[in-house]
Amino acid sequence: MSPSSSPWLRRRLPRRGSVAARSALLMTALAAVFVAGCTDEGGTTRSGAAEGKSTASAPLDASFPPSPPATAGCTGKMLDHRDIRHPDLGPVRVFLVRRPASDEPAGCVAAVTGSGRALAPVEVDANWSMKDPLRFAAPATDSTKNLFVIYNPGRYDGVLVLVPTADGFADIGWRSPEEYYSGGRLAFYYARPVGPGRDGEYAIVQYIKGCDPSCAEGATAKVTLRWDGHDYLPTG
Repeated sequence: MSPSSSPWLRRRLPRRGSVAARSALLMTALAAVFVAGCTDEGGTTRSGAAEGKSTASAPLDASFPPSPPATAGCTGKMLDHRDIRHPDLGPVRVFLVRRPASDEPAGCVAAVTGSGRALAPVEVDANWSMKDPLRFAAPATDSTKNLFVIYNPGRYDGVLVLVPTADGFADIGWRSPEEYYSGGRLAFYYARPVGPGRDGEYAIVQYIKGCDPSCAEGATAKVTLRWDGHDYLPTG
């Protein structure tokens, strides 16, 4: 017997022609759906939340400027930006900037917090005659929360790693103020990011050219670097 053919139900269900009765049934059903949607156990949770915590797909709760403010120290043409969630500062927008031809170095990475505070800029050489000489890796961040920027000063790509600190990002550690493409603690010239792997992290593959018997004839070695929590160190 179908539920609708039950004499007991027929006595209790209102007639189809009763508008008030149909409205009452509709309100009852909506109330049931609302209660089910708000339950914390066994039901559907609110969009963008699970166990009271925001998910990775939740939008950043900040309003950012479309280009770096003057206080960011990166004047020029804004090329691209990414919004990230900094582990200490919360929402942060990171900009890639092409500086005017008269300024050196040619590239600049600016960042602004959700409160509008500009972080210290990161300067890097980039050759605009190359294709996409300053761009974000895809994805820009990995499970370490580090942010990866690919740059090309004129021949080979390099990888710039922005490591979050309590005040912003760690100092790249360029070797000299005249050279903004190699020798930095967190900048790897003639290199590329690989991954992210199963652990959610990028590895950095760097090529090191020897100069024996000469730099033109020297062999090239490949080194894989992995994050140890403080630095990218060779593996194997």
